Amino acid sequence: MSNSENNYSDSLETVESLYADTPAVAIQVSRDVVVASIQVDLEQDVVARFQQDLLQRIHDSGASGAILDLSGLDTIDCEEFTALRKIITMTAVMGAECVLVGLRPGVVSSLIEAGADVDGLRAAINLDAAYAMLQPEPAAEPQSDTHKAEEAPTSALATEQESAQNEADTLPWEAP
Repeated sequence: MSNSENNYSDSLETVESLYADTPAVAIQVSRDVVVASIQVDLEQDVVARFQQDLLQRIHDSGASGAILDLSGLDTIDCEEFTALRKIITMTAVMGAECVLVGLRPGVVSSLIEAGADVDGLRAAINLDAAYAMLQPEPAAEPQSDTHKAEEAPTSALATEQESAQNEADTLPWEAP
């Protein structure tokens, strides 16, 4: 093991020992997205551990997105929200887009009334909507030439009409 690998593993052990007694946020990877379900109060040590765990999971998995499920929180104060904003910014710097889900109406209104900065945040009503935001459906593929050939007109009259229409659509300077 190289010296840098030893330093890295030593620092991981140090971080793990720092948060040994701190409640963890459940984090899993599904469909190339890290999903974190926050079901514990966001005390300072919980936020610090969550930040470390989330960023490490994004790094290890190479996930392109993160969903933060806040449905387990009855309240979020401005300090906790600011800490979440910093974590969201960190995920973006790592290349993972972040979506909040499960915000309760009372939490949302409290944050807005308190003047919390919500600009640029992405939120969804549920996990399915969050996945849809992070993994939009692929655009329909154009039809192949073989498919077009099957739909080609079979009568000579239809072919003549199509040819005449194409000539009419041609601009004078584009004449064949």
